[in-house]
Amino acid sequence: MLYYSFTKQTQRVSSAMAEVFQEQGWEVTECPIEFVDEKYKIEFPFKPFWPKLLRWLWPQATGKTGQVRIPSEISEAEYDLICIGSPTWWLNPAMPVVSFLKTDEAGKLLNGKRFAVFTVCRKVWWNNMRRVKKLARKQGGTFVDGATFRFRGGQIQSALAFINYMQTETNRDRYMGIRIYDFGIPDDGIESAKHFAGKLAASNGE
Repeated sequence: MLYYSFTKQTQRVSSAMAEVFQEQGWEVTECPIEFVDEKYKIEFPFKPFWPKLLRWLWPQATGKTGQVRIPSEISEAEYDLICIGSPTWWLNPAMPVVSFLKTDEAGKLLNGKRFAVFTVCRKVWWNNMRRVKKLARKQGGTFVDGATFRFRGGQIQSALAFINYMQTETNRDRYMGIRIYDFGIPDDGIESAKHFAGKLAASNGE
């Protein structure tokens, strides 16, 4: 389970999927990608929100890369299936995921291996999925399936929930007087992630 997660939503999906794989008798390795580039350092709280957010717009939207890290022993091991998880940042895969998929370590990990992709987003996910698939295939992997898990609410509600969470790390039911849903993947989305993992486990080797 290879993923990057800043707000822990992609991590929640990964953990739910890992639980199902383990129930099916698989040995699971969870591997969060560490984003260690000081130039692009991000941390809570995100204040002032707009200046910090907009500082990321150009490098993220244009596919810039930064320094990332995973344990060396992970890229040297053998796997039957690699599940790659990415949040969606400005319609694209998160910079840490793109950064890793362009490294030599990614080639060692993915070459000749089957991989699945799961994305997390507010609404628009397809470019994230497309780019992760393309980068992983370029490293020699074989795509088998993909799924997306979305936040609850429309564009405005989910955006306000995101802004609120990034500034406070908490959920509340209103922001700027507008009623919003809790930030993150809802419970039915986590159940969908478990179903996706079950589907992948059942199709192993086919």
